[in-house]
Amino acid sequence: LTSCGDLVIPDGFSPNGDGVNDTFDMDNLAILYPNFEIEIFNRNGNVVYKGNANTPRFNGKSNQSSLGSGDLPVGVYFYIFNFNDGTNKPKQGRLYLSR
Repeated sequence: LTSCGDLVIPDGFSPNGDGVNDTFDMDNLAILYPNFEIEIFNRNGNVVYKGNANTPRFNGKSNQSSLGSGDLPVGVYFYIFNFNDGTNKPKQGRLYLSR
């Protein structure tokens, strides 16, 4: 695959176990940007998730030990997406976690 324009980052997901949008994921991400890193923050600025091509996708649970491993509350979270490709600048935005 070659880059087909901007990466489409969804603005929300619903980790409720119904099999639809249960993880915050982007199509072909690991193929287009294999060195990517993403950090997701809560409204207080605490990192709740750090990920890359080798970690499971964000499923509404923190993977940072300081916040425990339970379900995160419904609400708005913020992300910084680093392409790490030497071309694209980091992208930041928000997402909504709904259950």
